[in-house]
Amino acid sequence: MKFYLQAISCLLLIELKGADSVPRALELHVPFAPAVVRIAGQPTLYYELLLTNPTADTLNVQKLRVVSEAHAAVAVLEGAALAARFGRTGQPSTSVLPGAAQVLYLEVELPAEASVKQLGHHLTYTYRQGVQKRVVHSRDAWLPLKQHRAPVLGPPLRGGPWAAVYEPSWERGHRRVRYTIDGQTRIPGRYAIDFIRLDRQGRYARADENVVGNWYGYGADVLAVRDGVVVATQNDFSESPTLAAHPAYSAAQATGNYIALDLGRQQTAFYEHLRPGSLRVRPGQHVKQGQVLAQVGFTGQTTGPHLHFHLADAPSALGAEGAAYSFARFTHLGTYLDFNQFGKRPWTAGGGSQPVLFVEERPAANSVIQFE
Repeated sequence: MKFYLQAISCLLLIELKGADSVPRALELHVPFAPAVVRIAGQPTLYYELLLTNPTADTLNVQKLRVVSEAHAAVAVLEGAALAARFGRTGQPSTSVLPGAAQVLYLEVELPAEASVKQLGHHLTYTYRQGVQKRVVHSRDAWLPLKQHRAPVLGPPLRGGPWAAVYEPSWERGHRRVRYTIDGQTRIPGRYAIDFIRLDRQGRYARADENVVGNWYGYGADVLAVRDGVVVATQNDFSESPTLAAHPAYSAAQATGNYIALDLGRQQTAFYEHLRPGSLRVRPGQHVKQGQVLAQVGFTGQTTGPHLHFHLADAPSALGAEGAAYSFARFTHLGTYLDFNQFGKRPWTAGGGSQPVLFVEERPAANSVIQFE
């Protein structure tokens, strides 16, 4: 069952009472609340908690408990696991400085069989009053969940094997890259996937991988995932014949050549890094699911030919919130458990060495799949 968080821009005030007579408060804000999708059969929710410290003390978060309405623990984070969820570079830390804010990136798995209607968040943190450290336990802050069907899409590519490259914990992965447009910060790639084609030995290129044309996915047809209207395109990026000659592009040029396809209901599909001159559509054109839109290329901010695909809530490549989606059908072939082996060795087979058909799911991180 799919859900949506009901309060998209909700500000929750968790009252905290320390040993002193002055009540202390930690502001907890959910900037954007996407839907839950199934990943390997498990309902999973990606969202962010913005922790704001309005006090004059440094607050050090020790534990986060996410609970269901029955107060059953859905997730418990502490220590290194908690520090890894904080959105900062450099040394991991769970501190929130006076007057500052920190982002917690959460990927929460919900009970597969239970119908969860709301999530509570219970924080434990410390602060110093003079020289003595105080431990504070917050009250639960509840986020109501609303049942809703997440978008189910057709394949953006044909056949395979395609590696679905992403990992929520990567510091510079799509999940954690925030763009500020017109004074508002968003995460357009919250659910983005980079699709890289492989051969059966797990290689992404034949012969010299420095030659762009040797990559197996280069030039593959890119398909409309649903009926829609083309709302934006860009086709003025050139393409170098080798990886070594590829220019360094800024974040504003990250998309390269792209197509934005309006699917209705505030859902826009983005296809990025497209091959120059391969676009077959123009803004305002109506397209059908499965129609060829362009070809996989090597433009924009990328280290190799691939298709970047994501869904967003507005037709802006960098100025919209990344939204959840699933694919109608795909076959799971395996996973790269150690991504350092990507492109060097075959993936680890899943499902008892047999391919597994998934219906209305999102490919797991760094999994290898086959579209029909």
